[in-house]
Amino acid sequence: MKKRPISTRAVAVTGALTAVVTVGGTVNAGAQPMYFSPEQRIHTLAEVPQCLGGTVDVRVTSGYTPDEIHADFTTHLYSPAWVGLADYECYVTMYADWHNHDTGARGAAEHRVASWRFQGPNVTNPYLDIDTGAGPVTVTFRTNTPHTPSPTFEVPAR
Repeated sequence: MKKRPISTRAVAVTGALTAVVTVGGTVNAGAQPMYFSPEQRIHTLAEVPQCLGGTVDVRVTSGYTPDEIHADFTTHLYSPAWVGLADYECYVTMYADWHNHDTGARGAAEHRVASWRFQGPNVTNPYLDIDTGAGPVTVTFRTNTPHTPSPTFEVPAR
């Protein structure tokens, strides 16, 4: 059996995931689907090349006060090099673009999430509270790397 270096496998897997993300993005380029489920999954590449990619599950609920929404992230980023201890951590930056329908206010929030496996400096709370003002809100999530889809949630007023 011929063995390939990890870097060759990482490039092949990253290329395959990029092709899937690209194809997924072009198929839905005309229409942005609306998701009404409280939880959706994003397939994404990681910011660290050794980590390749994985998924981020996003769950959205009304916040603890009427002026905010609450987003929970469950992140699973994978690396073929996970033999023993890795000297790097896997993370991705999430963006939440929101629009309040009552006030017309818009904004964006940013939050870095790390994979469950890591305990390094990029590990933060796996949630984000977004101050949107009172009223129904539409929020769309995306990452700073190639990903699919960009789920949109309709959060009713509380």
